[in-house]
Amino acid sequence: MADPQQVLAAAANLGALIATTSVVSSYKEILRQLDLDIGAKNLLQQYEQLIEMLTAKEAQMQPIEVAEKKQFEQLQQSIMMNPMLKKFATVQGEYMDFMRKVQESINAGMTSGAVPTPTAAALAALGKISLDT
Repeated sequence: MADPQQVLAAAANLGALIATTSVVSSYKEILRQLDLDIGAKNLLQQYEQLIEMLTAKEAQMQPIEVAEKKQFEQLQQSIMMNPMLKKFATVQGEYMDFMRKVQESINAGMTSGAVPTPTAAALAALGKISLDT
């Protein structure tokens, strides 16, 4: 049986190894470039602010105006046309895909060790446990 400290050390080594991949290097570089691109950052900030506002309106059951919908569509189009943001989306997708594969590999290693997976009923029962004293 592995000592928890050994597992944590191996995880730190895995993290260090992941950090040396071209996928992570590319992702860090595109983040650096994006940080320097004022126009792209501005577009993203406007988009995030509009999303927050529209989400709040929707949660409060307020109507979304035609002008707001048009502004949203224009921002989406501007983002899709921006070369830096297009590149960022591509590199971010590659990074996310790589990290998903790493997680799947970790999960596969755990299933080979016969770690029992709790059933839905067992998880539901945990939610019903009362700790009254």
